[in-house]
Amino acid sequence: MATLALMSGAVAGGEPQEPQVGEPPPPLGLETILQAPPGTQASWESLKGRVVVLEFWATWCGPCIAAIPHLNEMADQFKDQPIQFIAITDEKEPLIAAFLKKKPMRAWVGLDTDRSMFKDYGISGIPHTVVVDQEGKIAAITHPSMLTAQHLKDVLAGKKLALAQFGSGKGVRADQVPAGEKHEPEPLFQVLILSSEATGMSTASSPGNLRYSGSRVENVLAMCYDVRAGRVFPSCPLPEGTFDFIIKTPGKKTGIVREWLRRAVEETFALTSRRDTREMDVLVLTAGTQPVEHLSPTVSTGGSSSSSGGGSLNGVNQGIESIAASLEGLLGKPVVDETRLTNHYDFQLLWDETGSEDVDQGRITTAVREQLGLELKPAKRPIEVLMVEAAKAREN
Repeated sequence: MATLALMSGAVAGGEPQEPQVGEPPPPLGLETILQAPPGTQASWESLKGRVVVLEFWATWCGPCIAAIPHLNEMADQFKDQPIQFIAITDEKEPLIAAFLKKKPMRAWVGLDTDRSMFKDYGISGIPHTVVVDQEGKIAAITHPSMLTAQHLKDVLAGKKLALAQFGSGKGVRADQVPAGEKHEPEPLFQVLILSSEATGMSTASSPGNLRYSGSRVENVLAMCYDVRAGRVFPSCPLPEGTFDFIIKTPGKKTGIVREWLRRAVEETFALTSRRDTREMDVLVLTAGTQPVEHLSPTVSTGGSSSSSGGGSLNGVNQGIESIAASLEGLLGKPVVDETRLTNHYDFQLLWDETGSEDVDQGRITTAVREQLGLELKPAKRPIEVLMVEAAKAREN
């Protein structure tokens, strides 16, 4: 499931024009290359005959960090093949060097500190992946999570990739209004609610911006009111299906973003909401006695990311409260954080869903204990909930 983080600043020099599949790529305008052989000069001439995977990223971008293990795995798989991975950031060398000590990347790391490549490649949202074939033509423009080992095998074999160009055609980038084939100026302020084609729920955020993909209305209302999704109690039917909720503001205040989104959701679906408190059966999350490798302090310098599905729960720069909220969504029962842990973490939680149509609480509880070093125990607690009603019912 793909997630995007908006760029923290606009691309300089006017409206970016993204190169297209089948075209030669713009130049490799890198000031510095880390983790490359001594004397390496990155240019398309020197890389001729190789497949090149360009990954535009940043240390503050949660979805970028979440994609690193997948890219590392492919880099290892193709280390003896004519494929070169180049991770490109506009950040400074001291920051990147410190990051790589905590989170290794098995790629050359190019520093585009003047942002010339970000401009030439039309980058307005990251992570952003460009694959160049051995003939020196763009084979794909995509999200790193969509790129697979089979795609790279196909490029090596000279085949055309069955990958839609990311951010063009019918696709929607996190910072663009769908406008058919017409290129519109980037909006300074926008709130969008779209029917979703996403196969799972994902989030991406940066100061003043937020995107929820593949989300139900109750989940977004819960976020707007800072109440977990499992604690929403509607007295009227809520819209079926999932939606993409996108908001961009010129400011950087999270509260303003949530307020505008709340107003848009309630107005669009004719709803009103109010808080209440109920005594409920819960699961209490407590800290175990042993540190666990899978729950490690985050390497992100700002952004966050989370995703779930297929027997896994993944997070970058997540606090324990966020982990508890994700577990609550999986288990369908309130999870109360009583760990007293205040750090933010990167983690991956895995459990076996084989032979189980529904989420198995026992399997997840065991996985939480063994992989995250945390305990889940049943209890009763007073819980704040959100009551949702039809707007007309409240007016009468």
